[in-house]
Amino acid sequence: MRVLILTGPSGVGKTTVAYEVARQLASAGVAHALIDTDHLDMVHPQPEGPALWELTRRNLAAVWGSFAEIGHDRLVLSMVMPNAARDLPYIERAVPGADILVVRLRASSATRRERLATREVGSGLDDHLASSERAARYIEQSADGWPVVETDGRSVIEVARDVIALSGWVTA
Repeated sequence: MRVLILTGPSGVGKTTVAYEVARQLASAGVAHALIDTDHLDMVHPQPEGPALWELTRRNLAAVWGSFAEIGHDRLVLSMVMPNAARDLPYIERAVPGADILVVRLRASSATRRERLATREVGSGLDDHLASSERAARYIEQSADGWPVVETDGRSVIEVARDVIALSGWVTA
């Protein structure tokens, strides 16, 4: 099982890049599944702390299990992962036997704020802005050795090509 995790704070472009990675992989004939963890724990009230991560892990395991049942062995996963030591074991339990590559997407605070201001048109903007800054700090501290792909001033097509090149899933 090969897992490509796209991580970074809110507004860095994880979901947009993940969808483009999926389109480019499909064009290259590479079988894969795509899961955005944002959709795995959208409940209210939301559990706190480890209970939230456990809910996300169980839902990821269930969805991935369905994909694996029909023969998939590659997963593109989009998620905020602020604490690798805590978060990677959850992924490893949800996707047994996973060979994981984490790619960190990075954008400046100004770019993230601009993107979030465009995307978050409701009441959640302030929360997302604060969360993005916190996550950026945590990820910077825990992203030891992860390859970084810059998203500032680049097209999503270019960024996705760089991510796919790092994965080695498509050969020229």
